[in-house]
Amino acid sequence: MTITPGVLGDWAMEVAPYTDGTNPTTWTRVFGITEFTPPQTEKNLEDDSEFDGTHWTSQIATGISWTGEATLKTPRAGMAEDPGQEILKTASREVLEGGLVHVRFWQVGATTGDQGVADSTFVANGGPKTDLTTAALTLTGRGALTEFTVSGG
Repeated sequence: MTITPGVLGDWAMEVAPYTDGTNPTTWTRVFGITEFTPPQTEKNLEDDSEFDGTHWTSQIATGISWTGEATLKTPRAGMAEDPGQEILKTASREVLEGGLVHVRFWQVGATTGDQGVADSTFVANGGPKTDLTTAALTLTGRGALTEFTVSGG
């Protein structure tokens, strides 16, 4: 079987302001993504070895977390803000539930993607005067990353 690779530009992301316990009815596409790391899961492993066992150790997962990261091209001062970026930026300046967003990611053309609730960290990047203005986005999951059915795309 021949594998035909995709490109990272095949990914799309939508966000919605956090609503406690209620699924959003309206999603806003995030534009200006120049780099993207799809949501990655990481297990918290704890040693569950026994003193009376062998010299081999043992570990077991006691939790799973996830994060997603992106670099976003941001508009110049005085230009219209991207509505999706504004949701992320607004949440990044709040704490507790105010800092959360609903987020979903999928590969363009796929029938399923991942969604969840995440804390948003949106930080403007610096650089030389010839660079475009960008921001670093980190989405840190709060709870499960679940599958959803993509409609439209």
